[in-house]
Amino acid sequence: MASGNLSPRQKMINMMYLVLTAMLALNVSKDILAVLHKLDVGMSATVRTVEEGTKTIYAAIEAQVSENDRAVPFNERAQVLRSKSNTVESLLVKAREDMIAETGGIDTADDNRLKGEDNRSVSNNYMLNDKSVGGQGAAKEIKEKLTEYRSFLIAEIEANPSPVTEELIGEINQAFDFRDVKSGKGKKETWETATFADLPLAGVIPFITDLQSKVRRMEARVAEYFYSQIDASALKFDGVRAVVMPKSTYITQGEIYEADVFLAAYNSGNQPEFTDIIPEEIVDGVGKIRFSAKGIGSKTLTGSMTLPGDDRVYSYDVVYTVAPPSVVISPSKMNVLYRNVINPLEISVPGVAPSDIVVNGPGVKGSNGKYNADITKIKGKEIKISVSVKEANGKLRRAGSKLFRLKGLPQAVGSVFKKNQGVMSSSLLSKGKVEAEYQDFPFDLPLTVVSFELKMDGQPPMQVKGDKIPSKAKPLIQKLRPGSSVQIRKIIAKTQKGARISRVGIVSIDVQ
Repeated sequence: MASGNLSPRQKMINMMYLVLTAMLALNVSKDILAVLHKLDVGMSATVRTVEEGTKTIYAAIEAQVSENDRAVPFNERAQVLRSKSNTVESLLVKAREDMIAETGGIDTADDNRLKGEDNRSVSNNYMLNDKSVGGQGAAKEIKEKLTEYRSFLIAEIEANPSPVTEELIGEINQAFDFRDVKSGKGKKETWETATFADLPLAGVIPFITDLQSKVRRMEARVAEYFYSQIDASALKFDGVRAVVMPKSTYITQGEIYEADVFLAAYNSGNQPEFTDIIPEEIVDGVGKIRFSAKGIGSKTLTGSMTLPGDDRVYSYDVVYTVAPPSVVISPSKMNVLYRNVINPLEISVPGVAPSDIVVNGPGVKGSNGKYNADITKIKGKEIKISVSVKEANGKLRRAGSKLFRLKGLPQAVGSVFKKNQGVMSSSLLSKGKVEAEYQDFPFDLPLTVVSFELKMDGQPPMQVKGDKIPSKAKPLIQKLRPGSSVQIRKIIAKTQKGARISRVGIVSIDVQ
């Protein structure tokens, strides 16, 4: 127990344990029991001192969080370390307090010595035989929990290797060594038996306190290791350059150009490793990305990079917009919208998905690039149609606007048997149906005549409802002399949606 790389104090304690073990086979004198009590008092004070020192380390780690992002994960791990250490020590404290309580407690009148300090049966039964303690003797449960604790500490150290990792793991293994040991007769004994068998309470309690001390000392060593790794994981730089990072490299006239300008540090001798997006070359720690733009619209590529010796992954996005090569020719005088008809509109913004376009204008409705404008009830001579683009953050970016003139429908052409002038027999004209239509007009807008005025030479004007020559007018037309004129005027028509159309040309026919 006195071999290995131990401190002088620990060697002294181990030597005392050897003397204690040898003498416990005999009746232990009151003087020895008094020495054991003083030993336990000193060790208990050490446990508390180490514990207070560890609190200072935890506070130092936590203080780094607000100033150093690298401290955040170490602070979280430190809180787990503190919790597990408290849990393990609580198990040891419970064993200590249970045995003291069962042997009469503490004699406050005699320097707080144990009333049952020479009691062997209670401590032996509790540590080795009492199945009510966790379903087994307390020593076996303590061994299992401390073994788990040892594995936890080693895993935490191995998570961040450093030049002192192996040394620290060696300390942890030495502090929590629970291997079987050989007795004086050469027989193997379990750690539980070799440590606690046949000892009076005054001999068992210092062993429990020593385990508490080891828990707190190893907790402190790992907490110190966490603190040292905060700066060890810091990035090292040897150069600085100014960087302009625009919000977008695609803007239109009238938009606001936005960019972040900052100083970026780099390490010219520490070339990063890239995944997903591989630069063509790396110069002074800076990757040079070049690739061919494919497809149309907004594009986002995600890559990552790491630095040698640092297991952290740094992700980044490459955002750009691909617009088709195009030329726009606008007949500015033809920006016209007609009343009494649905005006179809196709609206797009180069490099922007149709679903991200927002269109505003009086009477304008639609989506995804396809829109209709119904300006029949809009007063005035012109309207403005504005286009915006929905950004990734939900905000709208103005893309542009255009003025459109508002016009009524052109004059429709009236006709009878598809003729609006010329010569026609009186017999055929009397059977005619009056029609109205738009000729050379881009919209397909059927019309139905609902009334007109009929004027024959030598006769007063006749008001007609419907679209046919009335019966009472037929004999009058047939009696007209050749060369007489018949006019169909004041034609009123309606669209399929019921819009009233009064601008219809006169039909003038000479009878023969």
